[in-house]
Amino acid sequence: MVDISWFGSVAAGAICFGAGMLGWMKNPRSKAATLFMFAVIFVFIALAIGNLYQYVGEDSSDTADSIAKVFVTSYLLAQTFLWELAIVFPVDREVRLAPPNVPGAVMIAAVVLSVILGSMSGVYYTTDGTPMLTTLSLQIMFSASGAMIVLAMALVLLTKDRATPDQWNSGARYLIGLWVFVIGGLPYAVDIIFDSPTGFTHDLAPLAIVTGVAVSGIVFAYSIARGELVMMASPRTEAMVSSEKASYKLLHRHVYLVEEEKPDFSFEMFADILKGRCFDCENDDSFPCESLECGTCKLPCPCRTCTKYKSRAQGLIVTRQYPHDVRSEHFIQTTPILWLSSVAGKDNMDPAKISLLTDYLVNFMEKSHNGVVLVDGIEYLVTSNDFQKVVKSLDRWAETAMTSDCRLVITVDPRAFSDRELALLEKNKEVVRPSEDEGLDAVVG
Repeated sequence: MVDISWFGSVAAGAICFGAGMLGWMKNPRSKAATLFMFAVIFVFIALAIGNLYQYVGEDSSDTADSIAKVFVTSYLLAQTFLWELAIVFPVDREVRLAPPNVPGAVMIAAVVLSVILGSMSGVYYTTDGTPMLTTLSLQIMFSASGAMIVLAMALVLLTKDRATPDQWNSGARYLIGLWVFVIGGLPYAVDIIFDSPTGFTHDLAPLAIVTGVAVSGIVFAYSIARGELVMMASPRTEAMVSSEKASYKLLHRHVYLVEEEKPDFSFEMFADILKGRCFDCENDDSFPCESLECGTCKLPCPCRTCTKYKSRAQGLIVTRQYPHDVRSEHFIQTTPILWLSSVAGKDNMDPAKISLLTDYLVNFMEKSHNGVVLVDGIEYLVTSNDFQKVVKSLDRWAETAMTSDCRLVITVDPRAFSDRELALLEKNKEVVRPSEDEGLDAVVG
């Protein structure tokens, strides 16, 4: 009969699984969130079946061996995905799986190796007929835990110079969760070192590993829920292509509603802000720069000594237009673009899931420095949501922009709304009507 330890294992796995779901739901397009989700799925599988081989008699040793192989393989895959998470978190590295680049090839090879090592595991039966994992199985599991923590720490530490303070804090919390996970397996390590399949440490091992997994799951879930373990795309700057000051002067902590049939003016203004000097720049020595990654650039740059902002403008675009066309038309290279579309995709956002969109925008505005956000496609959001729900979401975005030293530009086609709806959209915002030259003095330098 299955004892209480099995229920404890399933409960611990469920806690980790819940943390993974929470992280993935906050940003289903994030590579980090996806890897974390895979990791906790295999943690749950490993814990759910990990004790079952103990209830298989010696006359069904093949079944016990199969259960042990699934258990160890799931455990190894969980460990693999947890350290691979550090490849794309807290600083996102470029990973390509088909055809694979170097990080992609390493990730694929690690998964294949985990499956091979897991297939080498098995059980043996003691003199009293009790099934136990073989010493080789335990050695493989212990080695995987050691490799996971070493690789994860090395990858996180290598990003220290590139990471922002928020990213570095997220990386630290990630490592804390991993250490708690690993500490839970120490009794197993003692069993391996002293080759003692009986005794206090052996009896303590199941409880310790279940507790370690449960506590690490709570650490991850708590950090994700509080926004301390951020698995979103990092804000980036565009290349500075002009040494002239930006032609448009969007003020920080302000929200602008641009009313135009097509968002040409809004995109022109947005691109100008990203590619030039800040409109209030006081450093006339600023120069055009071809660097697309300021975090890793070591060239002397006047922008680094700026006392007003921690970075040049970091932008985000939410649009109904196809992202490739936006980049081609406005020469936008590194700025993240979120496409409002019901089609599944890495950088796509289902318009019906406006709460996820709000989480994404709020996270970006809170984590960015000198941020500017352009939202195009309010009309499309209204077709998939109640108008009042959209207005409440806009109010949340506006509040975040005002409290995070960010700038928010919302473009709408006035023909798509009634006078009452338009009045609600305009409330507490700077209204700009380019076709009527109304409000331009507030944005044109």
